[in-house]
Amino acid sequence: MFAPIYHTLAVTKIRRTRCFTGKGDLLVRVGQKLNAGDVIATYYPEEIYTQYNLKRLLNLDTLEEARRSINLSGGNLLKKGDVIAETKGLFAKSIKAQEDCVVVSISGSQVLCRVLKNPKSLLAGFDSTVIEILPERGAILENDGALIQGSWGNQKVGSGMFYCLVSQADEELTMNLIDVSMRGAIIMAGTCNNPEVLKIADELPLKGIILASMHPDLIPLAMQVEVPIMLIEGFGQIPMNVRSFDLLKSNQKRTVSINTIYNHRSLEKPEIVIPLPVDGHLATEIIEFKKGKVVRVNTGPHIGKAATIVKMNQNLTTLANGVRAICAQVEFQEEDQAMIPLANLDILE
Repeated sequence: MFAPIYHTLAVTKIRRTRCFTGKGDLLVRVGQKLNAGDVIATYYPEEIYTQYNLKRLLNLDTLEEARRSINLSGGNLLKKGDVIAETKGLFAKSIKAQEDCVVVSISGSQVLCRVLKNPKSLLAGFDSTVIEILPERGAILENDGALIQGSWGNQKVGSGMFYCLVSQADEELTMNLIDVSMRGAIIMAGTCNNPEVLKIADELPLKGIILASMHPDLIPLAMQVEVPIMLIEGFGQIPMNVRSFDLLKSNQKRTVSINTIYNHRSLEKPEIVIPLPVDGHLATEIIEFKKGKVVRVNTGPHIGKAATIVKMNQNLTTLANGVRAICAQVEFQEEDQAMIPLANLDILE
């Protein structure tokens, strides 16, 4: 059985394809150096059209009357409320643009307009170099360094100097740990339960917060603040797995990129990239559960704990709740062992 992989790698090659949907403009070239927050492209995810039947809307008798009421031509830009067509006389009527738009075509009494929305920005997501352009689609970016992937993020991007503020993987991020000297930095702690901490981080502002876990009540506030927030383990009071904690702590005062924009449906994950002067190799994205693999429990009483697979059960195992599932026997750092369904395990590679 193949497993969801969450990379925790000290040295690797990070290659990411950044693509947009709809129409857009690429703003980069091959060989260009990018910061995490640089815009690769601006694009419109979808095109929305509005059609105005002026003969009907103005209650006119002929197409000729409708055509005379139009005082614009194809390509004209219109603001919301601008007049598209109007009649004269005592009972004059006018038809106005419902939104900002551009006139695409005029045929008889029909005026077709494309609605103009603010374009969206496609961000690099990590400090990198453009290695390939995908015409009208996006670009492929690459760098070498350390890679740590997490389980949740608030859809923001940042980069800055990295500081670990705690000595233990379960230590809480409190207000007294943050001061003005950290403005523009990315910080790490174990957990966060106080909304005031996130507010202070946003006011400084910080460039990122890396946590093992966070109280779920803070999700609405976390989505509102501008500072990127990434959870390695998930929600609740879960300590950070030792592998991720030690790797991050060993990279104190290095420039770090944090990208919390992700989509589980496309197998994207929030991730931290630490650029290093090394030549790494691309990580494997498909791995099978087997003896010796380091895993993390993603649900149940052992949630968030890292362990090593010591035995694979090929047959269905009946669990305490009566459910039958394919399981692996895993050993935690405390040398305790447990039988865990494979569906409840993620591989830490």
